[in-house]
Amino acid sequence: MTDIQPGGGASGSGRPGRRPQVSLDHYSPAERVTLLRSLYNRVALMWRLFWDERTGFLPKLIPIIALIYLVSPIDILPIWLVGPFAGLDDIGVILAAISMFVQAAPPDVVREIERELGAGGVERDRGDVIDGTAEHIEE
Repeated sequence: MTDIQPGGGASGSGRPGRRPQVSLDHYSPAERVTLLRSLYNRVALMWRLFWDERTGFLPKLIPIIALIYLVSPIDILPIWLVGPFAGLDDIGVILAAISMFVQAAPPDVVREIERELGAGGVERDRGDVIDGTAEHIEE
């Protein structure tokens, strides 16, 4: 068990300021796949939007500023104050940056890239569906 120290470090962790690990153990395998697929789609969308010349300079500053915040030693919620929930500010910054960047990008470009990536529709589990054709044979 790790005890949080007022100086920002954690006793027993071997490294000061070490953040707690995020675990997906409480999700079912299907939920994990859905989460990972959604994350992949969002990252791919952001990557393509960022490098698309039709996306303006100002919207591209959003992920750059978020990345600078994530690698900086400054935290909105310091680990000594909120303990195991210290990573929530980073998660919040990531989610806000994704949302703000996609909203700030030109909507027609977002729709075009989503169509190209196949991420335009709501993903849902189709179960045991097999696509095919059938032919009626008279006996």
